[in-house]
Amino acid sequence: MVYSDAYVQHLSAGPFPGRTDPWAEIGRYFHQIHSSMMDNFAAQATPTLLEMGYIIGREASLQIAEGREPDIFIQRAMNAPLPHLRWDYELAASEALLEPGIVLEADVELDALHVRRHASGELVTVLEIISPSNKDRPELVADYKRRRERLVVEQGVNVVEIDLTLSVKRLLNVHAHAYHVAVYLPDDNPRLIIMDYGMPLKPFALPLRGEIFPLKLQSAYDHAYRQFTIAAQIHQRNDYAEAKLPFPSLLTDAQRQQALESVRKWQEHLARLRMESQ
Repeated sequence: MVYSDAYVQHLSAGPFPGRTDPWAEIGRYFHQIHSSMMDNFAAQATPTLLEMGYIIGREASLQIAEGREPDIFIQRAMNAPLPHLRWDYELAASEALLEPGIVLEADVELDALHVRRHASGELVTVLEIISPSNKDRPELVADYKRRRERLVVEQGVNVVEIDLTLSVKRLLNVHAHAYHVAVYLPDDNPRLIIMDYGMPLKPFALPLRGEIFPLKLQSAYDHAYRQFTIAAQIHQRNDYAEAKLPFPSLLTDAQRQQALESVRKWQEHLARLRMESQ
């Protein structure tokens, strides 16, 4: 049987096009999204970063084991000219029409992180997507924070932390929003870009050395979600059910019902398109 393009497009888009799918926070789906988002970030950034004198690479996450490399590392190419060292991240992000994030108070802990410098250049930025399973294990959270502190404070490395899960466990207990991007800069207070459930994810400014690069967060999520047809996997396993919804208590009754209604309408339309394909 050959399905129509309309069926394939509807299946790939899922019930929450242009937003996050709350059921995709289930571990088996989230890990696929995590991996593909890293590839997409690299694809977004690599050509321009090479022109700017940076090398971008993907390695094992800081959230795994001591002595491993971060999700994405950016290093300065050998002999590349350095921009002026004094710079304003907020101004650079604003000039690129990107949200710089709110400044967090200085007493927010920067307690942890580990990084390895590449033999051929200076490590300047680490980008991490936080795994929901790691947030449920206090010892992993503590270890992650220690390594983050070593990166930022001791090594002078920028750390960008993306948290796209509704988990009651948070690395930053200073906000009540669903998702965030936290930007940790050496010799500066961390910044927090907050995002609400049901809204598109915001682009953000990836800090480098005296300059930034804009990354499209929702675009990376959409690419990963469609690449592995996450909606089709959830649908096939019958995981689109209220009982399977991760962290339902963090959604209002109206939000839960709206999510279930979006799934119902998507599945009904999918069934019609399937019948038309026969």
